[in-house]
Amino acid sequence: MGAMNYVAELGATIQRIHQCTAAHSRTETVRETADGRVLFEGKVEVFALLGHDRALRCYAWGHLHDGGQWEVTTVLAIPPVISASSAVLAAIAAEIQELHHDSDPDRPTG
Repeated sequence: MGAMNYVAELGATIQRIHQCTAAHSRTETVRETADGRVLFEGKVEVFALLGHDRALRCYAWGHLHDGGQWEVTTVLAIPPVISASSAVLAAIAAEIQELHHDSDPDRPTG
């Protein structure tokens, strides 16, 4: 997938998920580490939003899994998310929380 198709796909995903217009504004490079381990290293696309009731920006990135399936992450710029870096940290925290929640043996099942 070319760079333009990648950015267009991220924009289309934002528009579908968040029900607003998304216009690409820039690309930021982010590197987040903890205890000497790289948690994230890559480019985060920044989109201006029009028509969203709570956010003016959205941060998005994606990666291709081995099976050819794309996974896209979108994070709205709603404090405490105020930058591409804080969007990445929020996504990492949400992923950890989800993994912890999914592995909780005391969690009630429906």
